Amino acid sequence: MSKFFICCFYLVILIPLVSCNKTEEQADPFKPFIVLKGANPAWSELGKPYTDEGAEAFDITADRDTINISTRVETVDNVDINTIGAYQVRFNVKDDAGNEANEVVRTVYVNQFK
Repeated sequence: MSKFFICCFYLVILIPLVSCNKTEEQADPFKPFIVLKGANPAWSELGKPYTDEGAEAFDITADRDTINISTRVETVDNVDINTIGAYQVRFNVKDDAGNEANEVVRTVYVNQFK
């Protein structure tokens, strides 16, 4: 009878322990990615306003869902519309897991058109 009691005791203790193990959340190994809107390179007329067409950003989550995170895109625009030259507009984004996208750069040429 004591062997029966010991077996029952182990079953009562081990089964709940094994069945209660939580599965840990998967880490998000996927980098977000950025897609430019409009042309690259872009051209702007000297002295005329330049408005960049921007970019969209998407993230593949740990669950492998693709979501739009375009509102998080950070843009650095150093275009000087009053000076002829080549300029860069840089786009960056991070997802909730802290993964950074590869930076995307648009070249903008400011020139005098006839």
